[in-house]
Amino acid sequence: MNQIRQMTKNDIPQVYEIERRSFPYPFGEVLIGSLYFGAPELCYVLEQDGKMVGFLLGGYTPIPRQAHILSFAILENFRGEGLGKGLLIHFLNQLKSLELSSVKLEVNVENQKAIELYESLQFKIESRIRKYYQDNSDAYSMVRREE
Repeated sequence: MNQIRQMTKNDIPQVYEIERRSFPYPFGEVLIGSLYFGAPELCYVLEQDGKMVGFLLGGYTPIPRQAHILSFAILENFRGEGLGKGLLIHFLNQLKSLELSSVKLEVNVENQKAIELYESLQFKIESRIRKYYQDNSDAYSMVRREE
């Protein structure tokens, strides 16, 4: 049974563990905590049978009414089951209740599966950011606007 719920401060160590296992240059636990405390209403975790298997950390941009997906991951063993898409759809639905009209994110230009997921939910590539990641690889900036 899957459950999506708002993240709590007690989730920070588990979110960090998933972050660490998902990315070559993960956010540290302190940064994850500070992102959570900056916008707890935009941070969600995904549990399957009571075990955390994914998360989405959101925040705000300087652009009025725009959210920013700062980190989003599903544990590798649980990928490909639609869990990430479900979590993302839940997040996008919450944006409406918060009266946010757009959301942006950055994704590695090599991460074709993630790009396809975002495009399936009406995200559009706005620009390429050169040397965005620590290994100097590029990212796409993608934005989704409510109609």
